[in-house]
Amino acid sequence: MDIIHFCHLSESDRRLPVYLTSAGQWNHQEPVHRPDGFASYQWLMILSGEGALYTDDSVYSAKAGQAICLFPDVPHRYHALQEPWKLMFISLEGSLCGPLLAQAGITKSGVYTMLDPDKMQAVFSSIIESAGSNDSHAGVECSKLLYALLLDIPMQIQAKQHTRHQHFERLQPVIRYIKEYCQHPLTLDLLAEQAGVTPQYLCLLFKKAFNLRPMEYVNRERILLSKELMVLEPQLKIQEIAGMAGFEHTSYFCTVFKRLEGVSPETFKKSQSY
Repeated sequence: MDIIHFCHLSESDRRLPVYLTSAGQWNHQEPVHRPDGFASYQWLMILSGEGALYTDDSVYSAKAGQAICLFPDVPHRYHALQEPWKLMFISLEGSLCGPLLAQAGITKSGVYTMLDPDKMQAVFSSIIESAGSNDSHAGVECSKLLYALLLDIPMQIQAKQHTRHQHFERLQPVIRYIKEYCQHPLTLDLLAEQAGVTPQYLCLLFKKAFNLRPMEYVNRERILLSKELMVLEPQLKIQEIAGMAGFEHTSYFCTVFKRLEGVSPETFKKSQSY
């Protein structure tokens, strides 16, 4: 049975950073042609069959276990290749839709393979069910579910997850070396040697795996070590902790600590006193 729910949105609902405008399920998706695009962001979760999406001068196949993401006002069309082409859909708007999708590496319309399609289908079902309820708080409940869905997308996209895992595995010798020797002087060249790559390629690997530069990662490990020292050896002075954690200058240690932890080393140290 086909299902479609249009949301009755209040003014407060429309002020939410992510909110639902419609949701439903088509058991036999009819051909869709939108020369001017669609007003909202849209996700279509494929349950069975196979279809084709045409957008941005590209053609994509979309079958069970995959999802179509459509950006607002982007011309597109899609139709079934193998019947029944059955799918769930959600339409959403809000100021955080674009940034949350960008966080997942999604910056344009396309087709994406999910690592756990059953989990995604369950979330879609919950959103559709909430959209069809008569609950006065349905808009807020749908917003919560949408926000969780968008946060989960980066861990669900198969190609991105696989590539990121490969980068992480490649960096394991460097990560172990940093953890063991972060209190000692470390250079980019020395870290690159641990992975057998050039310094430039090491920076690329860290960017893709952690969205950090190598020395930023080193500083994070050093700050973790400094926090351990403050808790385990409270008699140590801040300058002693800075040196033992691998920082040559106490002032730089304090700057990095405040940037990463939001408080000064002194404030953190006092908060750990018993």
